[in-house]
Amino acid sequence: MLYAEDLTEGQTFRLGSYTIGEAEILEFAGKYDPVPIHADPVAAASGPFGGLIASGFNTIAIYQRLVVEAIWTKVAGIVGRSFEIRLPSPVRPGATLTGQSQIQKITIRPERRDAVVIFKTELVNDEQRPVLVLVLDALIRMRPAEQGRA
Repeated sequence: MLYAEDLTEGQTFRLGSYTIGEAEILEFAGKYDPVPIHADPVAAASGPFGGLIASGFNTIAIYQRLVVEAIWTKVAGIVGRSFEIRLPSPVRPGATLTGQSQIQKITIRPERRDAVVIFKTELVNDEQRPVLVLVLDALIRMRPAEQGRA
């Protein structure tokens, strides 16, 4: 497990990849975001994006899956405190998303036995176009006092 003291500014975590299909886009939209550009391929074809696209919330859910697998299974996280999210390009059926998360800033708070860590994550599609840029302000545990540094 990585604790706050083990992390460094500039450290990068590579994310896995995730391919999203039309059926998943439609299912997610039907349940959570039934806007025609996400939920109706016929209506989406004549919409502003010229076809079906994933909901931004669907894209954020994919981010969450990838970041949990790449970071939160290895880092002693406590909680995310805030998010800043941009969705610069649409996610289309069949797209494979991947990316990386980089630590921008670490503020150790020894009196609280934690650190505020700012992560910036970028997901890109098959064409390497950014589809999500997310800045996360998270709390990370410091190493327990009884454990020495490895």
